[in-house]
Amino acid sequence: MSNKLFSFEEMASLKASPHVESVTNRSVCFTPEFKRLVYRELLSGKNIYTVFEEHGIDTAALGTARINGFLERLRKTGEREEGFVNLRHQRKAKSPEERNQSAEKRIRQLEAELAYTRQEVEFLKKLQAANLEAQKAWESKHRQK
Repeated sequence: MSNKLFSFEEMASLKASPHVESVTNRSVCFTPEFKRLVYRELLSGKNIYTVFEEHGIDTAALGTARINGFLERLRKTGEREEGFVNLRHQRKAKSPEERNQSAEKRIRQLEAELAYTRQEVEFLKKLQAANLEAQKAWESKHRQK
């Protein structure tokens, strides 16, 4: 079930709505305020199509697949701690403290990895020495005959 591309007229109609943050030929992004409003109205028992139509959103342009997808994401985002904020625009640069902590964390990880590698090398040395000893014992046992 794929979404059809929006026509220029549909894009223009959607962009004209104050509830639409952005529109491309493939997707539409609604404002966080509109998402909160729709979520509250859905909780009060209204139908998603009715809510869209009451607020001037063309349900025919959106199509069933987009509306169902919006409804599913709306339920998930309504339950999350951040709410309806678009997290794609919330990327923030790490503070110097966070960068230092992640550098320290990476150093600890690399030190642990190095210690583990050293243990592996020691194990392989002992394994090789045991193999050499077993080979010598086998050769001396079979030479005597």
